[in-house]
Amino acid sequence: MKAGRFSALAQAVQASAAAVQAEASPAPPAAGAHKPTVALGAVAEGLRDRVARLETALADTEGRSAELERELHQVRAAQARAGDAVEEFLFLDPAGVQDSLPRDRLASAFEGTEFQALQDDIEANGQDDAITVRRSAAGGFEVAAGRRRLEACRRLGRQVLARVRSLDDDAMLRVQFSENERREDISALERAHWFAAVKQRTGRPAKEIAAGFGLDPSTLSLYLRLSRFPAVIAERLLEPQRLGVLRARRVMEAVDADQGVAGRLLQALDAYDRVCRDRGGAVDGDEQIAVLLRAAEARGGASAGAAERRHVAHSGRHIGTLTRSGRQWVFRFASGIGDEAVQALADRMGEFVAQAEHVAGIGTGQGMAGSSKEARPSRRR
Repeated sequence: MKAGRFSALAQAVQASAAAVQAEASPAPPAAGAHKPTVALGAVAEGLRDRVARLETALADTEGRSAELERELHQVRAAQARAGDAVEEFLFLDPAGVQDSLPRDRLASAFEGTEFQALQDDIEANGQDDAITVRRSAAGGFEVAAGRRRLEACRRLGRQVLARVRSLDDDAMLRVQFSENERREDISALERAHWFAAVKQRTGRPAKEIAAGFGLDPSTLSLYLRLSRFPAVIAERLLEPQRLGVLRARRVMEAVDADQGVAGRLLQALDAYDRVCRDRGGAVDGDEQIAVLLRAAEARGGASAGAAERRHVAHSGRHIGTLTRSGRQWVFRFASGIGDEAVQALADRMGEFVAQAEHVAGIGTGQGMAGSSKEARPSRRR
């Protein structure tokens, strides 16, 4: 809402404070107490009463009263502005709100502990942030942003607070994109599927879509490629937002190179789940992604003779560089890694490899001693 409206409302409150106190409207039933909406309703009601009183006073006054007419004009102008503000926010039945835009959430976003926490908070404290909707041509409303809040209210059986805006199709997509840009938990896969759906919906060239959302065409091209990421794998990820664009691309390269990789990725994820259950622990989002990447790189992707280099980092710190040429791997530690840490890692290398092979379901059962590969951590910098 524009700042000018709040200024107008503040002036209106000062001009008709007595009327507001006398005519304050209660919050809508079963909708929770949303203080901004209640206040706007009270102001609008007080202004209507003030207009009626001024009109009566003018009618009872003999001749013309410039002072009363001037005051009536000011109050009517404030009433019009307040009326617009009140009508912009409504409590709606979730059943009457349709979702016709491209999907911007995986199914897992509406389950789990985070969604349950959102639903519990709305139930206990009411809904603080309104969803954004527009009126549909067929009647009812269409949601542009706020799908999780809408679904939470639907499951709670309560009305949802909505901001009604006049939006065309392009503006609806921009609002949806803008909200996603502010989300910290959006995943590369969700964004990829959304861009692919937008391209299909609009029928526009990729370059035009990229320009409309302020993206580099190559970035959009990468997202469109990731939109083919196997859905059955994406839905298995506990925290899909941890699979960034570059990591997702590595998995896609393996899938594109060998159509059988997708099944083996699922087997690796199943094996990791079993290990967690056997140990009585919970699935870790980061480790789940690591299992997925190890399985993808072990079964498909680049040819055996292709060189490959990856930078390894943890919590923003560069650990080293892993390089592969043919069947040999060489790891070069960053200069900031001390000798003690390198020696400690070398002492436990066999344990780590055996554990990784077991988790990924690709081990030989022989550990380091029986492996035909030579694993040599290099101290080169």
